[in-house]
Amino acid sequence: MICPKCGQKNDEDASFCEKCGTKFNTTLLDNPDTKKPLKKESIAQSTKILIIVCVVLVIGVGITAGILFKNSQHNSQVPASNNSSMNQISNESGFPVSQASNLAVQIAKYNGNFASVSYGSTTLDQNQCLYILAKAIIMINSNETGNIPIKSIQTASSPEGTVTSGTIAQSDYVNVATRAYTWIDNYGRSPNYVGIKNPGQPDLSPTMALDLFSKVLSQYNSTGQLPTSVTIP
Repeated sequence: MICPKCGQKNDEDASFCEKCGTKFNTTLLDNPDTKKPLKKESIAQSTKILIIVCVVLVIGVGITAGILFKNSQHNSQVPASNNSSMNQISNESGFPVSQASNLAVQIAKYNGNFASVSYGSTTLDQNQCLYILAKAIIMINSNETGNIPIKSIQTASSPEGTVTSGTIAQSDYVNVATRAYTWIDNYGRSPNYVGIKNPGQPDLSPTMALDLFSKVLSQYNSTGQLPTSVTIP
Protein backbone atom coordinates (compact mmCIF):
# COMPACT_ATOMS: atom_id res chain seq x y z
CA MET A 1 0.00 0.00 0.00
CA ILE A 2 1.60 3.30 -1.09
CA CYS A 3 0.75 6.35 1.02
CA PRO A 4 -0.85 9.03 -1.17
CA LYS A 5 0.62 11.75 1.07
CA CYS A 6 4.29 10.84 1.62
CA GLY A 7 4.79 7.94 -0.80
CA GLN A 8 5.78 5.45 1.89
CA LYS A 9 5.32 1.76 1.01
CA ASN A 10 3.24 0.03 3.67
CA ASP A 11 1.85 -3.44 4.22
CA GLU A 12 -0.99 -4.38 2.00
CA ASP A 13 -3.50 -4.59 4.87
CA ALA A 14 -2.25 -1.44 6.68
CA SER A 15 -4.88 1.12 7.79
CA PHE A 16 -2.39 3.92 8.56
CA CYS A 17 0.87 5.02 6.99
CA GLU A 18 3.86 3.82 9.00
CA LYS A 19 5.75 7.05 8.26
CA CYS A 20 3.28 9.92 8.46
CA GLY A 21 0.26 8.24 10.11
CA THR A 22 -2.12 9.18 7.37
CA LYS A 23 -5.24 7.05 7.48
CA PHE A 24 -5.78 5.17 4.29
CA ASN A 25 -9.08 5.50 2.48
CA THR A 26 -10.91 2.15 2.53
CA THR A 27 -11.62 2.44 -1.19
CA LEU A 28 -7.90 1.84 -1.77
CA LEU A 29 -8.26 -1.54 -0.11
CA ASP A 30 -10.97 -2.50 -2.53
CA ASN A 31 -8.73 -2.30 -5.58
CA PRO A 32 -7.46 -5.91 -5.36
CA ASP A 33 -11.01 -7.16 -5.05
CA THR A 34 -12.15 -5.27 -8.11
CA LYS A 35 -10.03 -7.61 -10.21
CA LYS A 36 -11.95 -10.71 -9.16
CA PRO A 37 -15.21 -10.00 -11.03
CA LEU A 38 -13.17 -9.19 -14.14
CA LYS A 39 -11.45 -12.56 -13.91
CA LYS A 40 -14.77 -14.36 -13.46
CA GLU A 41 -16.27 -12.47 -16.37
CA SER A 42 -13.28 -13.40 -18.58
CA ILE A 43 -13.69 -17.11 -17.70
CA ALA A 44 -17.40 -17.00 -18.43
CA GLN A 45 -16.79 -15.41 -21.83
CA SER A 46 -14.18 -18.07 -22.77
CA THR A 47 -16.59 -20.83 -21.75
CA LYS A 48 -19.30 -19.42 -24.00
CA ILE A 49 -16.92 -19.28 -26.97
CA LEU A 50 -15.77 -22.84 -26.33
CA ILE A 51 -19.37 -24.10 -26.21
CA ILE A 52 -20.24 -22.34 -29.48
CA VAL A 53 -17.19 -23.83 -31.21
CA CYS A 54 -18.10 -27.32 -29.98
CA VAL A 55 -21.69 -26.97 -31.21
CA VAL A 56 -20.52 -25.83 -34.66
CA LEU A 57 -18.09 -28.77 -34.88
CA VAL A 58 -20.79 -31.28 -33.89
CA ILE A 59 -23.19 -29.90 -36.52
CA GLY A 60 -20.47 -29.97 -39.18
CA VAL A 61 -19.51 -33.56 -38.38
CA GLY A 62 -23.16 -34.59 -38.48
CA ILE A 63 -23.75 -33.01 -41.90
CA THR A 64 -20.56 -34.55 -43.32
CA ALA A 65 -21.45 -38.00 -41.97
CA GLY A 66 -24.93 -37.74 -43.48
CA ILE A 67 -23.55 -36.85 -46.92
CA LEU A 68 -20.99 -39.67 -46.84
CA PHE A 69 -23.62 -42.18 -45.74
CA LYS A 70 -25.99 -41.12 -48.52
CA ASN A 71 -23.24 -41.35 -51.15
CA SER A 72 -22.13 -44.77 -49.90
CA GLN A 73 -25.67 -46.08 -50.23
CA HIS A 74 -25.99 -44.72 -53.77
CA ASN A 75 -22.64 -46.11 -54.89
CA SER A 76 -23.27 -49.58 -53.44
CA GLN A 77 -26.80 -50.08 -54.68
CA VAL A 78 -26.46 -49.27 -58.40
CA PRO A 79 -23.54 -51.62 -59.32
CA ALA A 80 -24.99 -54.40 -57.14
CA SER A 81 -28.19 -54.45 -59.21
CA ASN A 82 -26.30 -54.62 -62.52
CA ASN A 83 -23.89 -57.32 -61.33
CA SER A 84 -26.80 -59.37 -59.99
CA SER A 85 -28.52 -59.41 -63.40
CA MET A 86 -25.30 -60.38 -65.21
CA ASN A 87 -24.41 -63.13 -62.74
CA GLN A 88 -27.81 -64.79 -63.21
CA ILE A 89 -26.80 -65.72 -66.79
CA SER A 90 -25.82 -69.37 -67.15
CA ASN A 91 -26.07 -72.29 -69.57
CA GLU A 92 -29.01 -73.58 -67.57
CA SER A 93 -31.02 -70.33 -67.26
CA GLY A 94 -30.09 -68.90 -70.66
CA PHE A 95 -29.32 -65.34 -71.75
CA PRO A 96 -31.99 -62.67 -71.01
CA VAL A 97 -33.05 -60.77 -74.12
CA SER A 98 -32.97 -57.64 -71.95
CA GLN A 99 -29.18 -58.03 -71.66
CA ALA A 100 -28.57 -58.65 -75.38
CA SER A 101 -28.11 -54.97 -76.28
CA ASN A 102 -25.45 -54.60 -73.57
CA LEU A 103 -23.65 -57.63 -74.96
CA ALA A 104 -23.88 -56.08 -78.45
CA VAL A 105 -22.25 -52.87 -77.23
CA GLN A 106 -19.41 -54.89 -75.76
CA ILE A 107 -18.66 -56.83 -78.96
CA ALA A 108 -19.47 -54.10 -81.53
CA LYS A 109 -15.98 -52.64 -81.16
CA TYR A 110 -14.48 -55.90 -82.49
CA ASN A 111 -16.50 -55.76 -85.78
CA GLY A 112 -17.37 -59.43 -85.31
CA ASN A 113 -13.71 -60.52 -85.14
CA PHE A 114 -13.04 -62.13 -81.75
CA ALA A 115 -12.65 -65.64 -80.35
CA SER A 116 -14.73 -65.22 -77.19
CA VAL A 117 -16.17 -62.55 -74.90
CA SER A 118 -16.84 -62.60 -71.16
CA TYR A 119 -20.19 -61.31 -69.96
CA GLY A 120 -20.84 -61.52 -66.23
CA SER A 121 -19.78 -65.00 -65.17
CA THR A 122 -20.34 -66.47 -68.65
CA THR A 123 -17.91 -66.77 -71.57
CA LEU A 124 -19.48 -66.81 -75.03
CA ASP A 125 -17.76 -67.73 -78.30
CA GLN A 126 -18.45 -66.08 -81.66
CA ASN A 127 -21.04 -68.67 -82.72
CA GLN A 128 -23.02 -68.31 -79.48
CA CYS A 129 -23.01 -64.52 -79.80
CA LEU A 130 -24.31 -64.79 -83.37
CA TYR A 131 -27.13 -67.03 -82.16
CA ILE A 132 -28.04 -64.83 -79.16
CA LEU A 133 -28.01 -61.52 -81.04
CA ALA A 134 -30.00 -62.93 -83.96
CA LYS A 135 -32.69 -64.27 -81.63
CA ALA A 136 -32.68 -61.03 -79.62
CA ILE A 137 -33.47 -58.98 -82.75
CA ILE A 138 -36.35 -61.32 -83.57
CA MET A 139 -37.76 -61.14 -80.01
CA ILE A 140 -37.41 -57.36 -79.72
CA ASN A 141 -39.08 -56.90 -83.11
CA SER A 142 -42.00 -59.03 -81.85
CA ASN A 143 -42.06 -57.37 -78.37
CA GLU A 144 -41.17 -60.69 -76.72
CA THR A 145 -39.36 -61.12 -73.41
CA GLY A 146 -37.58 -64.08 -71.85
CA ASN A 147 -34.29 -65.93 -72.07
CA ILE A 148 -32.37 -67.17 -75.10
CA PRO A 149 -30.82 -70.65 -74.80
CA ILE A 150 -27.03 -70.83 -74.48
CA LYS A 151 -25.96 -73.95 -76.38
CA SER A 152 -22.82 -75.36 -77.94
CA ILE A 153 -22.66 -74.30 -81.60
CA GLN A 154 -20.14 -75.47 -84.17
CA THR A 155 -18.24 -73.10 -86.44
CA ALA A 156 -19.30 -72.77 -90.08
CA SER A 157 -17.55 -75.37 -92.24
CA SER A 158 -16.78 -73.07 -95.21
CA PRO A 159 -17.62 -69.46 -94.31
CA GLU A 160 -17.78 -66.93 -97.13
CA GLY A 161 -19.49 -63.64 -98.05
CA THR A 162 -19.43 -61.25 -100.97
CA VAL A 163 -21.00 -58.18 -99.32
CA THR A 164 -18.54 -56.22 -97.21
CA SER A 165 -20.31 -52.83 -97.10
CA GLY A 166 -23.74 -51.35 -97.56
CA THR A 167 -26.89 -50.08 -95.85
CA ILE A 168 -29.39 -52.71 -94.77
CA ALA A 169 -33.03 -51.82 -93.99
CA GLN A 170 -34.84 -52.99 -90.87
CA SER A 171 -37.05 -55.50 -92.69
CA ASP A 172 -33.97 -57.03 -94.32
CA TYR A 173 -31.81 -57.37 -91.19
CA VAL A 174 -34.76 -58.85 -89.25
CA ASN A 175 -35.13 -61.37 -92.09
CA VAL A 176 -31.40 -62.13 -92.01
CA ALA A 177 -31.55 -62.63 -88.22
CA THR A 178 -34.54 -64.98 -88.57
CA ARG A 179 -32.82 -67.18 -91.15
CA ALA A 180 -29.48 -67.22 -89.31
CA TYR A 181 -31.12 -68.19 -86.01
CA THR A 182 -33.29 -70.86 -87.66
CA TRP A 183 -30.29 -72.41 -89.44
CA ILE A 184 -28.27 -72.61 -86.21
CA ASP A 185 -31.25 -74.08 -84.36
CA ASN A 186 -31.75 -76.76 -87.01
CA TYR A 187 -28.13 -77.74 -87.72
CA GLY A 188 -26.25 -76.82 -84.52
CA ARG A 189 -23.64 -74.75 -86.38
CA SER A 190 -23.25 -71.28 -87.86
CA PRO A 191 -24.24 -70.88 -91.55
CA ASN A 192 -21.52 -70.48 -94.14
CA TYR A 193 -23.31 -67.32 -95.37
CA VAL A 194 -26.68 -65.57 -95.20
CA GLY A 195 -28.47 -63.84 -98.08
CA ILE A 196 -29.69 -60.31 -97.45
CA LYS A 197 -32.78 -60.23 -99.65
CA ASN A 198 -32.74 -63.68 -101.21
CA PRO A 199 -32.16 -66.81 -99.11
CA GLY A 200 -29.26 -68.96 -100.28
CA GLN A 201 -27.20 -66.08 -101.67
CA PRO A 202 -23.62 -65.85 -100.33
CA ASP A 203 -24.01 -62.25 -99.20
CA LEU A 204 -22.98 -62.06 -95.55
CA SER A 205 -20.35 -64.23 -93.90
CA PRO A 206 -21.01 -65.26 -90.27
CA THR A 207 -18.53 -62.61 -89.11
CA MET A 208 -20.24 -59.87 -91.16
CA ALA A 209 -23.68 -61.02 -89.98
CA LEU A 210 -22.50 -60.80 -86.36
CA ASP A 211 -21.15 -57.30 -87.01
CA LEU A 212 -24.52 -56.34 -88.48
CA PHE A 213 -26.47 -57.70 -85.49
CA SER A 214 -24.17 -56.03 -82.96
CA LYS A 215 -24.63 -52.64 -84.63
CA VAL A 216 -28.41 -53.06 -84.74
CA LEU A 217 -28.61 -53.83 -81.02
CA SER A 218 -26.01 -51.19 -80.07
CA GLN A 219 -28.26 -48.54 -81.61
CA TYR A 220 -31.24 -50.12 -79.87
CA ASN A 221 -29.32 -49.86 -76.61
CA SER A 222 -28.97 -46.09 -77.14
CA THR A 223 -32.45 -45.25 -78.46
CA GLY A 224 -34.73 -48.01 -77.19
CA GLN A 225 -35.90 -48.70 -80.76
CA LEU A 226 -34.63 -50.89 -83.57
CA PRO A 227 -33.01 -48.64 -86.20
CA THR A 228 -34.73 -48.18 -89.57
CA SER A 229 -31.46 -49.14 -91.26
CA VAL A 230 -27.87 -50.02 -90.43
CA THR A 231 -24.67 -49.41 -92.39
CA ILE A 232 -21.91 -52.03 -92.46
CA PRO A 233 -19.08 -52.41 -91.85
